[in-house]
Amino acid sequence: MTGKGKVTPRLTYAPPIQALVGTCSCVEDLGMRRQAMALMVIALGAMGSVWAKPTSAQDLPTVAVLDFSGLMMGDGAAAVPLGKTVAAMLVTEFSGRPGMQVIERAQLNDMLREQDLALSGRVDESSAIEIGKLLGAQYVLTGQATDIVGNLRMDIRAVDVETSEILAVLKMSGLTTELFSIIVDLADDFGEMLNLTPPSARPAMESIPVSATIAFSRAVAFEDRGEAERAIEFYERTLEIHPSHRDAQRALERLRGET
Repeated sequence: MTGKGKVTPRLTYAPPIQALVGTCSCVEDLGMRRQAMALMVIALGAMGSVWAKPTSAQDLPTVAVLDFSGLMMGDGAAAVPLGKTVAAMLVTEFSGRPGMQVIERAQLNDMLREQDLALSGRVDESSAIEIGKLLGAQYVLTGQATDIVGNLRMDIRAVDVETSEILAVLKMSGLTTELFSIIVDLADDFGEMLNLTPPSARPAMESIPVSATIAFSRAVAFEDRGEAERAIEFYERTLEIHPSHRDAQRALERLRGET
């Protein structure tokens, strides 16, 4: 890891061919020459496999996104936690990007239940690191999201689980209806921090009505509690308000076993 959270690419060392077979001019016997040439072919093949070997899933950085803390969204008893929405949408956005793996919310919630952990309020750095270790993640994202009179503000921290270093503190703001665009911008900034190649295809940026975000937040909360039928009800309600809501569409596919 080098300054400002940049990840230095790893290069695999391949020994020089001459170190493997010696200098060919020194081989006098024809049989030995043939043997040397065979060794050179093997060495070249080995080098080719080193440089051409594709990155395995185990080599990809793994990211865990914890629920953001912050103010409730909505009025009175109908208020919902905006932080769950932000975390769920980030997981969806990360999962569609090359070069990284993301911990699914179901896996995170299962681990929290098994460890009898509860995330309430702001998650401190040490708790985030411990959760990241339990999940086998290299990076953990935590933060705070607030909605004040239709204006959204997010403060995000990216933490390196192994070194306990805070790699970046990101700040995002905009209209609450532009939540989707803010999520994509945040994913772009985090990917750039890890030197990842930007995705070739970009989702269409569109405004999401606040009422759809509230319905989606309720759906995520029900799903987190294992109430699948209620979650489906509110994901469907989200799509009634905003038919192109990508995250609600994918959540329904997942819950109905269509993926």
